[in-house]
Amino acid sequence: MISDMAVNHTLKTHVRLATKCPICGQEIQFGVERPLINRVRNFPFPHIVIHGTPLHAVIAYIDAEMQVRAVECSESLEILREGATFNQILQKWSNPF
Repeated sequence: MISDMAVNHTLKTHVRLATKCPICGQEIQFGVERPLINRVRNFPFPHIVIHGTPLHAVIAYIDAEMQVRAVECSESLEILREGATFNQILQKWSNPF
């Protein structure tokens, strides 16, 4: 029996992709949500994946055929600590795609 207090979890569909990080050499597997892809107007579009120790980011440029066409990186990151940003990060983390 499902209670009235049950949380509504929506299954997110995504495209799975992979690329190699030029900074750490790790093979990064990631997903891009289909609703986001449907809103893209210009290709290639950037998708950022934060990973590693210390934290750094891969910026993958994805074309209209959903292929990674270019990659760049950044070791310079800042995550704002205000409430709305933190809440969105937790939401994304709990359901990454």
